[in-house]
Amino acid sequence: MSEIVPEGWKLEPLSALADYHNGRAFKPEDWSKEGLPILRIAQINDPFRETDFYKGSDILDKHLIEKGDLVFSWSATLKAILWGHYDAILNQHIFKVIEKPNVSRTFLQQLLDHSIEKLAESSHGSTMKHIKKGVLDEFHRPIPPLPEQKKIASILTSVDEVIETTQKQIDKLQDLKKATMNELLTKGIGHTEFKDSELGRIPKSWEVVSIMDSNITLLDGDRGKEYPKEKDFTKSGYCLFLSAKNVTKNGFRFDETMFISKDKDEKLGKGRLNRNDMIITTRGTVGNIAQYDRKVLFDFVRINSGMAIIRNQDERLSSDFLYHILSSEIITQQIEYLTFGSAQPQLTIGTLNELKIPIPQISEQLNIVQILTSILKDIQNKKQKLTQTQSLKKSLMQDLLTGKVRVKVN
Repeated sequence: MSEIVPEGWKLEPLSALADYHNGRAFKPEDWSKEGLPILRIAQINDPFRETDFYKGSDILDKHLIEKGDLVFSWSATLKAILWGHYDAILNQHIFKVIEKPNVSRTFLQQLLDHSIEKLAESSHGSTMKHIKKGVLDEFHRPIPPLPEQKKIASILTSVDEVIETTQKQIDKLQDLKKATMNELLTKGIGHTEFKDSELGRIPKSWEVVSIMDSNITLLDGDRGKEYPKEKDFTKSGYCLFLSAKNVTKNGFRFDETMFISKDKDEKLGKGRLNRNDMIITTRGTVGNIAQYDRKVLFDFVRINSGMAIIRNQDERLSSDFLYHILSSEIITQQIEYLTFGSAQPQLTIGTLNELKIPIPQISEQLNIVQILTSILKDIQNKKQKLTQTQSLKKSLMQDLLTGKVRVKVN
């Protein structure tokens, strides 16, 4: 209660700003293939994900969700959104939030969204977070008068629209990249004669070889007695030690990193990357590919025990072209076939050696890489814009929702 409240604002608990109605507790026998869609946490993350239905007539207004309603998932996925899709009936673990007369619904959505991290700190559950209603009683925020709420909501919503538009542009470019990649890696550039192969129809002049029969080396990491333990990892240091979070289906991601010391690195044997090496995940989430090229700023990098290194030494292959091949459906389909283990899917060096890859002439490989690199550059530029806009939104929320920066109301 020691928080400074801007002039004209009131310090209120989140619970005082709205009524929070939990969704209906369905039983499996209630689910149907027809009726009203059931809005679950899965649909909060992806509105058009397949769902079950309810065809009963005993639907309470507090469980009925229509376009424009504010919903707040308080378990597992913690998110407040204005529902913008089909009519549905609300499942448990999600609140239907009905704002009080002096509260803007859009402002409240932005306020809840801004409060998620702090609410999560007070939530129950170690692996799966739950926000109980009692937390909303205890969590106070400074609230401006209704006209100022609407102005703040308008500014933040306009930034959300830029974020949404940019994300749609990225998604379209990703689809273009996938379609272009599949076209180029199966039909090539300018070919008129084709042949059947283990990979389907490909240009007549192309070769198909297995990794085993090429000059591509597959390497495990060091799994011996010196393999790092939890106490060996630091937030910064000499050698980046890759985790599964760092190797995604779209390449490297370094928002979470861990390092080992130079002394620890020197005690380890195999598993250190060379520039232009590729990494593939081989346990759990298998088949994610990343390339350790010059754009990666870490000079010393090692793989963990759930990865393998793909090192190209074949003069017939451009490493950049090989990276695109390994990221394509040509390899994805083979990996799905070769993966074993139901509880924890796995790949081994032996099975990876069976992968078959097409090899065009080097000049054609370089032309294909140039086309795909151009699309990837556009994607990267859009992602950079998205990151900047998301950073702007976070900064604006901190300024506007606390009253640090006041808005003018006409």
